[in-house]
Amino acid sequence: MLKMCHLRQTQFILIIISCLLLHVTTTATTTTTTKDTSTAALKNGKTTALVDVATAGASPTVAAANVIPGKYHAYTQQSQTPKKLHVSAKAAHQQPSQQQQHYQQQQQRQQRVDAVKPVAIPSSKLNPIRNWFGIFNRNNAQATTAAATAHDTATTTCNCRCGERNDESRIVGGQTAGVSEYPWMARLSYFNRFYCGGTLINDRYVLTAAHCVKGFMWFMIKVTFGEHDRCNDKERPETRFVLRAFSQKFSFSNFDNDIALLRLNDRVPITSFIRPICLPRAFERNDLFIGTNGIATGWGTLKEDGKPSCLLQEVEVPVLDNEHCVAQTNYTQKMITKNMMCAGYPGVGERDSCQGDSGGPLVRMRPDDKRFEQIGIVSWGNGCARPNYPGVYTRVTKYLDWIMENSRDGCFCDEDD
Repeated sequence: MLKMCHLRQTQFILIIISCLLLHVTTTATTTTTTKDTSTAALKNGKTTALVDVATAGASPTVAAANVIPGKYHAYTQQSQTPKKLHVSAKAAHQQPSQQQQHYQQQQQRQQRVDAVKPVAIPSSKLNPIRNWFGIFNRNNAQATTAAATAHDTATTTCNCRCGERNDESRIVGGQTAGVSEYPWMARLSYFNRFYCGGTLINDRYVLTAAHCVKGFMWFMIKVTFGEHDRCNDKERPETRFVLRAFSQKFSFSNFDNDIALLRLNDRVPITSFIRPICLPRAFERNDLFIGTNGIATGWGTLKEDGKPSCLLQEVEVPVLDNEHCVAQTNYTQKMITKNMMCAGYPGVGERDSCQGDSGGPLVRMRPDDKRFEQIGIVSWGNGCARPNYPGVYTRVTKYLDWIMENSRDGCFCDEDD
């Protein structure tokens, strides 16, 4: 009886030992299998492992099934488009937190790049848009790209006549201009506040002073045509916005090269109330126009430090020789360059352009065809109508080639018409 009990105890102990040995063997086999699987995957990957990133809403279990346990970390992607992340073998052994930080930095950089990419707007969406700073054209979907080809386009002519004033019987002498008398006149507004003048030279470009553009956000400049009373809200003039601005090497230190071209966001219709000014002809490029009576127009102040005029004003001033201007006035030779001209009454004053007239035209009537051409741009002066300080204007003939080169995509009126 004692022997049988002892035998049963021995069998029971052997069974327990067998179970323990079986458990140890199973655990060792599982560990070996996992290690072999990891080693094979790493050998197959060699230098680069391609990790599939789960899309938004995917199960974490599915995402974890695509990576090697204990070596990589599956990152959740918020985009709806599946993407893949290339991780080098060296980066694969980094800590998961470092990998996640590196991935987030890549995403942030990509977001910054995407933010500055141009946005393509369907042409069907352009027509109803009236962009208040004029970048999008409501009638011409090619407006923003046409500027780039301006220099490659031949100069075109339109069936119109430039430089024709609507009332030729007026005597100019510092008074209110007639309604639509100067159809080439343009008014410049910045944040809807009048500040400068300009001149329409073709159906696309306005000529003005560089100091009316430099330092300004030119895409915030609004240009108004066919206007007489700028304070009358009942008038419905044509308005355009500046798409691009061109200027020469202008400096505020001496106001030399005070000239600029404004490319408009849309073409301006040529009518009896809106008509371009003529530019000096090729044979007149060396003409100094000494003794010529020029006409300056604008909505500037009627007196020094006064308020701008509501109605368009005009004043007639004689063009002076530069040497005479320096000798007979308080200007010095360094102040008056070859790119400038003086116009006014030395020793008398009384008649002059003033603040707010900047950028506006100084025109003269041609003796042969009675058309008006622009010979100057209102630039600077010491005060307004002071006895020994006539007005100083940019000499347009010095920039004829530059003007034509940068405004070729505009339609000029035919000079022979």
